[in-house]
Amino acid sequence: MEGLPGTRMPLREPYEVSPPETTHRPDRASRFIARVDAHLPTLCDDAARRAFLGRQLEGWEHRYARFLATEGASEFATDTNDPPHAADFLLTITALAARRIALGGRPICRRARESGDP
Repeated sequence: MEGLPGTRMPLREPYEVSPPETTHRPDRASRFIARVDAHLPTLCDDAARRAFLGRQLEGWEHRYARFLATEGASEFATDTNDPPHAADFLLTITALAARRIALGGRPICRRARESGDP
C-alpha cells in the first residue's frame, strides 16, 4: 500500500468499526431485586416476607454507610470496568423499601423505628 504524496508513512488498512452493543444488560440492582422477587413467594407468609425484607434493608443500609465511609473501598468489584456506585445501593434500598411498604407493617425508616413513631 502506498503512502500519501510527500510522506514516508504508509496508509493504514481500513479497519472494521462495529456498532455499539444494542442489548441492554440489567444493572446490579435489577439483577439483585429479580432474585429477591423470585425468593419472596417461597416464604410462608407476609410476616416472613416483611422480616426478610427488613433484614435485607438493614444489611444494605449498613453496606451503603460503610461504602460511603470508605469512599467505595469496602465493596469488592467483580468487574474493574464496572465498579459499584452509590446509585447501585440507593436503587437497591429503594426497591427493597417499596416491597416492604407494599406488605405493610412497621415503618421502614430507621429514624421512625427508633423513635417509636407508627
